[in-house]
Amino acid sequence: MNTIKFIPRDPIKPLFAIKISPTLQKVLNTLFDEKEKLNLLKNVLGINPKRVVGLKNVLDEKKNNGTIVIIYDYIYEKIMPKYDIPCDNNGFFKFKIYDMDFNTDINIESLLNK
Repeated sequence: MNTIKFIPRDPIKPLFAIKISPTLQKVLNTLFDEKEKLNLLKNVLGINPKRVVGLKNVLDEKKNNGTIVIIYDYIYEKIMPKYDIPCDNNGFFKFKIYDMDFNTDINIESLLNK
């Protein structure tokens, strides 16, 4: 009888996050399915459809609601893997969060390839 040894995969890591504009956040709030929200964001932001991304609702230091999209370092083949959003004991994220100018064309994949 053969023995199968499972080798755990290294956890996927966030590269960075982008703060979503309030207008795009309102559009996302009209969608109920999380997968539809992620597909819309990938299309709008020029993200590879197979890249792992996550959404997180946040409060800024002025107690304003917002949403960030987290871009991970992993591109999957068939099924998007589970991921977690790393933060420290005080609730601060362990990755950079950027503001982007949504008045220009955004292509995240071209930024990652530079």
